[in-house]
Amino acid sequence: MNNLHERKAEELSLLSLSRPRSLTGFARKLERTFLLGIPSIGIAYIFDLPRRLGIYLYTEQYLGIFLGIFLAATFLTVPAWKRAKRESVPWYDWILLVLSILSGIYLTVCYPDIAVALGQPDFPRLLFGGITILLILEAARREVGLSLFITVSAILIYGRFAYHFPAFLGGRPMSFEHMINYLYTDPNSMLWMISIAATLGIAFTIFGQVLIHFGAGEIFVDLAMLVCGRMRGGTAKTTVVSSSLFGTISGGAVSNVLVDGFITIPMMIKSGYKPAVAAATEAVSSTGGQIMPPVMGIGAFVMAEYLGVPYAKVAIAAIIPALLYYFAVYTQLDIDAAKLGIKALSRDQIPPLARTIKHSWSFILTISLLVYTLFIKRLDASVAATITGLLSVPILVVASKNRRGCFRLFINSLEGSGRLLLTIGTVMALAGIVVGIVNISGLGFSISYLITQVGKFNIMFLLLGTAAASMILGMGMPTVAAYALAATVCATAMIKSGIDPMATHMFIFYFAVISNITPPIALAIFAAAPIAGAPIMKTGYIAMRLAIMSYIVPFLFVFSPSLLLKGPLVHIVISVVTATVGVYFLCVALTGFLIQGISWLRRIVIGVGALALLLPTRQDIFTLTVVINAVGLLILFITIQPEIRFLFTKSRPNPNKLATLDQKELTEPK
Repeated sequence: MNNLHERKAEELSLLSLSRPRSLTGFARKLERTFLLGIPSIGIAYIFDLPRRLGIYLYTEQYLGIFLGIFLAATFLTVPAWKRAKRESVPWYDWILLVLSILSGIYLTVCYPDIAVALGQPDFPRLLFGGITILLILEAARREVGLSLFITVSAILIYGRFAYHFPAFLGGRPMSFEHMINYLYTDPNSMLWMISIAATLGIAFTIFGQVLIHFGAGEIFVDLAMLVCGRMRGGTAKTTVVSSSLFGTISGGAVSNVLVDGFITIPMMIKSGYKPAVAAATEAVSSTGGQIMPPVMGIGAFVMAEYLGVPYAKVAIAAIIPALLYYFAVYTQLDIDAAKLGIKALSRDQIPPLARTIKHSWSFILTISLLVYTLFIKRLDASVAATITGLLSVPILVVASKNRRGCFRLFINSLEGSGRLLLTIGTVMALAGIVVGIVNISGLGFSISYLITQVGKFNIMFLLLGTAAASMILGMGMPTVAAYALAATVCATAMIKSGIDPMATHMFIFYFAVISNITPPIALAIFAAAPIAGAPIMKTGYIAMRLAIMSYIVPFLFVFSPSLLLKGPLVHIVISVVTATVGVYFLCVALTGFLIQGISWLRRIVIGVGALALLLPTRQDIFTLTVVINAVGLLILFITIQPEIRFLFTKSRPNPNKLATLDQKELTEPK
């Protein structure tokens, strides 16, 4: 069993890399030292060990160490080309490795002097700054791909020549020296985004890797089977629960799909779901892990930094939208199971209760410990996650299956964390470069002003434009970077237009997340569809149907923050109740089934009534929103009279009505 855990953990730790090298000898020892060093140094900094030892450092000095190590490890581990040899390190990568270390050392050693004369760069600062930017771009090309490399390179060129651009795209005149100095040394530019990777990124990656290496994946699947396996469509419902749990620790939708999907997708297909539906279910469930409290994606912690509030406030605000998201997925899968006649799992497929409890209590205790440190003790998020990750080891070792080789499992957890942090560090450094250019060139102000003017004309145009920008960015880069860039450009304009700050950032974050399941470039779909052997675009469209609430709810909580648990209690209660009913009947309209088949005309009417119920209450127009909700409820009550009569008469559905359903496309969007 431990070998299975390690294999899956190794798969996850390698997901971010493009076919990493398989090194031996001195190169392998150096690689392992770097990968173990990244989380180890991070733990020391998070716990403030240097100060306790009488060593006082600028934050930027620690970031120099982190920057130098993760860049050096990237050039040691990731080959420059797809067809390059994987057994050795070429001479040019040794040069890049040395330059990476020197750039980090310079920042660490010289930052006290740099801080005194921040705006007066000298030759060494410009030399190492220019080298560092080029190294980050090359690391991004290897880790993330050519498209993001080209995008950021173009933004850098824009920053230098922004004053030549017309109208609102124009910016301040800026020399290469000024630009390099700002990006390399200013705490509000690249270093700010790197600091997130070097604290929150390290903390939650360690936490997730410890759980994964000690077998959390299988435990989550067993728990989900125990809860949902006896229900109709139990395989799909198991996927929803297990993938949402696994998504809280895996760090991203794609990694969740690739580890969890090999278990859940074949299981769904075998039970009767079509391959495209199975793949879409896994992709949607995995993606939702980033918006599901108590442990959301790293982007949620970045949001807390932007808003200047504790992470607990972000997590509390995200509860209702996340539950509505999963309720919509669950409901549609339940209706699909009813239409197809998909039964529950057989008794021998469901793990025994006693065994599941015996194996899972330590994982439940670990998650509970994180919730306690985050929400009750209100520790800093990076401190809470690091404490929980380290304390998880003795807790998980209590389970007999984890005792053998527990030290090796822990070391492998740290090494896996180091591998994942290569990509996280690179992406955050890239995001920092873009944020820096947007700030220093004045482009952020110009775009913010333009969006604000559009918002004055029509707030819906503002929201649609922001949603499109967040999704487009999310199609080319990880969620955290897409959110950070979109928030930098769009958030100020939305807030100036009168939108609640929490709703603003949650809106941007949601659309950055769901870009993972939105065609044409949907990374989670690209990961799930090949496992099922399903067409990618068809899988993507089914995923959009399953995740329909993720496209609607952000507009609702912008209209009224009551869905973010803000405002009078009566407004929150009414909004949650009506939204829950509205979501259910919207799913009925999308799937075309409620006890019996529903005609297209009735589906449209039910959809209208459901949308009216979804509208949350708003303080300034409370009476109007309640009336609209009441009208929606009345429409639904009148429209579903045949189903109500059936329930009371206990008669069987009319076979002629059921015959109107297209049985071949039963679980696919119409």
